[in-house]
Amino acid sequence: MPIVDFINACKENTNTNISHVICTSKENILAEYIIEPYKRDTLKLFFSMTKSFAGLAVGIACDMGLLDLDDFIVGFFDKELPLLPHKNLKKIRIRHLLTMSCGIHDDTYRELVIQNDWVRAFLNQEFPHEPGTYYKYCTHGSHMLSAIITKVSKMSLEDFLNIHLFHPLGIFEAQWEQSPEGLTAGGMGLSLYPDSLVKIAQMLLNYGAYNGKQLISRKYIKMATEQQIVKQESSFFGGAGYGFQFHIGKEGFCRMDGAFGQLCLLCPANDLAVIVFSQCSKMEDLLSLIYKHLIYEDQSGKICLLDHNNFRVKVPGQVWFPLRKYRFNDNKWGIENVEFLFLDGVYQVIIKNRNGIEKILFSLDYDTNGKVKFIKNLQMHMQEYICRADFHESLELTLFFIETPYVVKYNFAFEEEKISIGFSVNVSFTLENFIVKGFAQ
Repeated sequence: MPIVDFINACKENTNTNISHVICTSKENILAEYIIEPYKRDTLKLFFSMTKSFAGLAVGIACDMGLLDLDDFIVGFFDKELPLLPHKNLKKIRIRHLLTMSCGIHDDTYRELVIQNDWVRAFLNQEFPHEPGTYYKYCTHGSHMLSAIITKVSKMSLEDFLNIHLFHPLGIFEAQWEQSPEGLTAGGMGLSLYPDSLVKIAQMLLNYGAYNGKQLISRKYIKMATEQQIVKQESSFFGGAGYGFQFHIGKEGFCRMDGAFGQLCLLCPANDLAVIVFSQCSKMEDLLSLIYKHLIYEDQSGKICLLDHNNFRVKVPGQVWFPLRKYRFNDNKWGIENVEFLFLDGVYQVIIKNRNGIEKILFSLDYDTNGKVKFIKNLQMHMQEYICRADFHESLELTLFFIETPYVVKYNFAFEEEKISIGFSVNVSFTLENFIVKGFAQ
């Protein structure tokens, strides 16, 4: 069974750590595999897959006559333009933003993301290359698409897509982060259910149509999902092509992809889309296994059905650890005190830090769930977690944040009147692992 072979191969590869696999045709889900504690009906953060949705919004706006792909972007931002704009800024068209060819030479994400106004920061850059001639991945170029949609539609990118794409598809749960200047983030920050991404994939396999209704023109979808520019760097499976906010890989198959191994690969020739969410996977390794096991398994390119084979790790029985409160001296992580309680048949660890109070529920006999504040792309949000607890020489709590790839481990080591807390996260752009020590209060 190809999908079973794919899942086993992912388990054996140290560079792939997946939580969801869903394979769909134009009309039906063919196979799915979701590892507990993850689910189909909880939000997943898309990271840079978000960019493809900004591109789809441009297609809808183009179909509506609100803009043209050859419009110069300076025409939308007369109030935001710098006093002395770079000469190539005036040559940038919407299609250059779509193809990541606005003219920058290096990835300027780190310089721009810390600015208070991303639109002005983008327009104030140097553009050493003639627009349209040089590919360079540019998150804030995608954000400019969001700004343009807001200019021409008088509504946010989030509201625009809710009205013209998500709601017609029966998608009502979309959540989206905002940029510092209050726009919908165009290059990151979208969260949807996995099943909603299935609907998007089916719509794309049908070239913009869903349930008999053309939501985005076939012409635009074909342009978006075919190669429009060649990348300077390439990989065997990831390819060297780029469309309109879609990567073009081996055999011309296109994909949305996001940090840490989030993926929607579209294979129209096979009537197949492969959706993968990961805790942390390297894209080339992930793609190599998809191409090997799911696309070329047989001459027809079809895959077999998979029974739902969810699995879970058993946790040990109840053991003892001290139920008391601990204090901490000043530390750069801002932890002030930690308290362990047992109430209504469940343990609680209450962590007070500079950002407030976090309460984590846990049991040594079964999984627990709750919500705490944790980072997404840009901001802290209340997020659902599943907690698994283990106790051998120390207490270890593993928090699976259901919406994101983040898996956090807290290790509490007890020694008489002292405690040591270890924090680690599997992947992050901003957080660091640490160990901090405290004393019984």
